[in-house]
Amino acid sequence: MTSFVADVLTTAGKFEIINFQKNIAEIQKQLTKLEYEVKDFMDDNYIEFSAKLTRDVYLVKKTEQLLKEIDDLQSRINDQVKIELPGLTKELKTLSQKLKESNISLKLSHQLMNLHEYIKSVKEMQEEKRYIETAKTLWQMQCLLDNPHSFLQDLEIYVAIKDEYCNLLRLYSIEVSRLLHDCICWNNDMKDGKMVTSLIIKSEHDNIQELIQGLHIINNLENFLQTFLTNLMNHIINPIIHDHCSVYVIEERVFTIEILEKKKMPCFKSVLYNLKLLFKFLHQHLNLTVTDNETFLKRMQPHLLKQLSHSLTTDCISYIIPTSNANLKNFEPVVEAINEFQDYLVQIEFLSKDQLFLSEYTNNIDKLFIDRMCQDLLVKARIIMKKDLHDSVRCELQEPPILMNKAFENNYVLNEKTLRDVSFHLPKCQISKSVQEILELTRRILDEACNSSDACAVRLFYTCRNIFEMYVGLVPEHHKKFLETIPQQVALFHNNCMYLAHHLLTLAHEYRDKFSKNLQKLNLTFSDQVTIFREVGSQYFLEHMKYQKNIIFDIIKDSGFSGLGQTSELHPSTERALRQCIRQLELLKTVWIEVLPINIYCKAVGCITNSMIDDLVTKVITVEDIPADVATELIILFNMVVKRTPPIFPDQQIQQHVHKWGKFLELIKILGASLKEIEVRWGNGKGLLAQEFAAPQVKQLIRALFQNTDRRSNLLASIR
Repeated sequence: MTSFVADVLTTAGKFEIINFQKNIAEIQKQLTKLEYEVKDFMDDNYIEFSAKLTRDVYLVKKTEQLLKEIDDLQSRINDQVKIELPGLTKELKTLSQKLKESNISLKLSHQLMNLHEYIKSVKEMQEEKRYIETAKTLWQMQCLLDNPHSFLQDLEIYVAIKDEYCNLLRLYSIEVSRLLHDCICWNNDMKDGKMVTSLIIKSEHDNIQELIQGLHIINNLENFLQTFLTNLMNHIINPIIHDHCSVYVIEERVFTIEILEKKKMPCFKSVLYNLKLLFKFLHQHLNLTVTDNETFLKRMQPHLLKQLSHSLTTDCISYIIPTSNANLKNFEPVVEAINEFQDYLVQIEFLSKDQLFLSEYTNNIDKLFIDRMCQDLLVKARIIMKKDLHDSVRCELQEPPILMNKAFENNYVLNEKTLRDVSFHLPKCQISKSVQEILELTRRILDEACNSSDACAVRLFYTCRNIFEMYVGLVPEHHKKFLETIPQQVALFHNNCMYLAHHLLTLAHEYRDKFSKNLQKLNLTFSDQVTIFREVGSQYFLEHMKYQKNIIFDIIKDSGFSGLGQTSELHPSTERALRQCIRQLELLKTVWIEVLPINIYCKAVGCITNSMIDDLVTKVITVEDIPADVATELIILFNMVVKRTPPIFPDQQIQQHVHKWGKFLELIKILGASLKEIEVRWGNGKGLLAQEFAAPQVKQLIRALFQNTDRRSNLLASIR
């Protein structure tokens, strides 16, 4: 064959074209023969799967020889084409095309034979436990099968070979992963009711490294890595950070963690010590080479760093951030311990110098300090706000604060209209102990702000504002059911809001001169929140007053008053209902008189009583017929109301608080009066009766109480 090609290559000119034709025909003849031989061989091995492996070496050598001869011939033809290009070159181009086609066909045959050799090698090397060489061969097969410039995919046999490759890859991956899991294994067990987890290294360094490199070559290392790091995070790192635990290493190959008490926060020194012990263990046994520039420890880092940094900073270090200026001065040793742990991670090359997440965190200690302090203060405030409202204390009169500002000391122009001495006095009442604690907490915060930097002082001031905003939002929601139904609770909440509103008027002024000059230029005030507290306190109290009114309205509605005038006598439920209404008012007196400021108590109970009296009067004056016996019974019942209602008010001056009281008294008189007495009380529209009732109402009462006579007609005609 070699001499044949040599003859072809030594020929030139026109005769050379003839020789090209002969030689190409000869090559094609031999190529066709080779193709059939390769096809038969591949069919036997990958379609029928017969065990005919004796001719593979011969066929590979033969294809390689033909490939070389065709390359030489192609080169010569290309040179000849260039020489003859100005002339007629059609024949040369045709011959070149035929040779290219032959070349493609021969390359396909050569690739098929290489694939066969790879498959045979993979099986042999895997049996010999040469895992890296096996992985490299599998990778070469993949490159050949997935080559987009190859025509292998057009062959019928391609699917069979691809399936064989996938099966080999799968079996190899399963075996290596199993071996790796045997070498690096986990053990979870219960010991005396406590969870004990162990990470065990069972094999030598080089063996594990070979398995890891094998998985890396076939791009399957990520699966093992993900499983390993999930176990590491869940069973070791998270318990070290979150739980009280004991960590130790047995015979240098077994790392064990025993959870002594779950969800008991360990001290930061213990966390850092145990984490360092863990990374020492990992560095000793798993600092394996994956590639020339990468170790297994480095490969772990992208997957582990985000979770580790978040858990360590958020769930451990954040809790040791100081919450006062005094503690901040003693925080330096803590920062040194944190940086020492970080330096070790850099030393073992788990971290690079541009990934110092712990330094980045602690370098912002001032901001962290302020954030932590404000967060803790809000948590304390929230806990206080959730305390029972009925745990109360008496609030006595207090001296108003001195508000004179230095800026006004030399001001000679004084306003003639001055405030009364009691303008800044808080009336006697009861308030919840929790609201006192809230005010004391905000004062401590403002005291801290006076001794802090300007940035910290501003944050603390606005933390106070946030606490007050939280109060009007959280307390009504947390104590919602009590505020809707229990009079004492809603009265205390009302007082609490007024108590805070009272102090918010002057709180900022008390501290203004204690702040730095820069802060004094800012508009630091609480006075805009005064209106909010007053509105919220009043809103909830007024809603409860409506609730109390509706209770009384429902009692009257369900009593004999609804059927008044329809029978010759009062229904027995009428008296019972009136007594129940009075008891409801007496109950309010019991729970409110010592809680509310006296003026608020009188207004609230007076308003509710007034609504009850108005409802009773309206029900009577709208009746068309009131028998004499019914009128007499009404007088008796209403006199009971007159007797029992005034003591509900501390001064018993009921007419000052119940606007309809005079009307109620006049109604009682009308119910027992004669026509003559009514005429006298009307007094031509100027008497006491006319002051309480309109003419149509008086006429309606006369028609209901008296039969139609000339005397009644004359009286009705005179009332207008």
